[in-house]
Amino acid sequence: MRQVLRSRAIRTFAVTQFLLEVQFWFPVWLIYLLDLGFPLTTAVLADGVFRIVSVACEFPVGVLADRVGRRRAYLMLAGGAVLTFVAITQIRTVQMLFAAWVLWAVLWALTSGAASAYLYELCLQDELEINPTRAFGLIRAVGSGSVLLSLLAAGYLYQADPRLPFAVTAGLAALAFLLALTLPEIAGSRVRTTLSSVVADIRAAITDVRLRQAVWLGVLLLLFGWSARILFQPLALELGLSAQLTGGMYAAFAAASVLGGLLAGYVPVRRRRPALTVSFLLVLATLVAVSQAEWLGPFLFLPVMGFGYALGMTVLEVLTNDATPRRVRALVFGVVTSLAGVGIAVARPGLGILSEQRSTAFAAGVWAAVGVLLVGLAIWQIRRLRPEPGVPVDGLRSAGQPSAATRLPGQQSTGGTADRPDVAGR
Repeated sequence: MRQVLRSRAIRTFAVTQFLLEVQFWFPVWLIYLLDLGFPLTTAVLADGVFRIVSVACEFPVGVLADRVGRRRAYLMLAGGAVLTFVAITQIRTVQMLFAAWVLWAVLWALTSGAASAYLYELCLQDELEINPTRAFGLIRAVGSGSVLLSLLAAGYLYQADPRLPFAVTAGLAALAFLLALTLPEIAGSRVRTTLSSVVADIRAAITDVRLRQAVWLGVLLLLFGWSARILFQPLALELGLSAQLTGGMYAAFAAASVLGGLLAGYVPVRRRRPALTVSFLLVLATLVAVSQAEWLGPFLFLPVMGFGYALGMTVLEVLTNDATPRRVRALVFGVVTSLAGVGIAVARPGLGILSEQRSTAFAAGVWAAVGVLLVGLAIWQIRRLRPEPGVPVDGLRSAGQPSAATRLPGQQSTGGTADRPDVAGR
């Protein structure tokens, strides 16, 4: 991690991501809408529109992010966050509510790949030859730490003023925008394009077996792990946890996610398969455990789930970047989010209904049963993971040396350094 922190660009990116990852809004958005006088039905419809628009925008927004340049796409992300959360503070009517939620959905689609693609290419372009695995582990931990702190503070901000959580989020995004202005652009990342060239790039990408494997693993883990989070609040309610203890439950989950992200930074290429297997199995095991002893869930099983999920998602983020051509990098992450989003749109409401009509333990057991199939498919795919062309099956290669096919324009092979784990070049 020390080598990563020596890079000015990566340090700046880490601070910028910390400012953009805050989730002051997460615990209070529904309460906020109800306090504004909107009926629950309207709030739920707005959330449904949000989900539909975000899935629909994944493809076009991903194409745009790959074409305008990495730095410009990242600035759009930060600027969009400012506009979105300022708009939320000004909601007065149903029309304003839906307009703000549509804007938020477009922003959500942009977050799928813009930051990930930019970070990966910053690592390859940096003169210090940054190890992408370490950098992604650091950024995942920074993001989880930001979520942890913002979740703990959200209730206090809301008590001071209901609009304050959203206003603070907008203010921090504005600071992130100013910091992002100091980041370098990636050489050659802004390209002229036509519809036919986009189609050609996509066709070329999907012929890569490694990329298809990475995409399906990302879809499976996102679907399985993210859907399970809908059970957190019902679990706290069933156990009669106070607001403070519920906040502590979320904090414990976020803290474990920090550890998972940091550990993922030390997973070399040859250990990716066992790391991914462990991450899927941890999420499955915790769901089974909650179904049998839900009283241990908040501060034992859920943190273990957070650790496993963060570990797996970080490793997959690097793996997907490794396998993806640069011209469709942001788009591919949008495809992962979109495909998983279809399943999540069915799974989350279904689990919520089960937890309400039966119990959270029952819902966790049902999702664990589904998870046996999902995890079985994932492990089958993990066992078939193919290394990058030129990398032996054990994952060994000259450390830190990107492949000729994926090297950035003008980047020369510099050879490996003895202190770096193996990184499959993208």
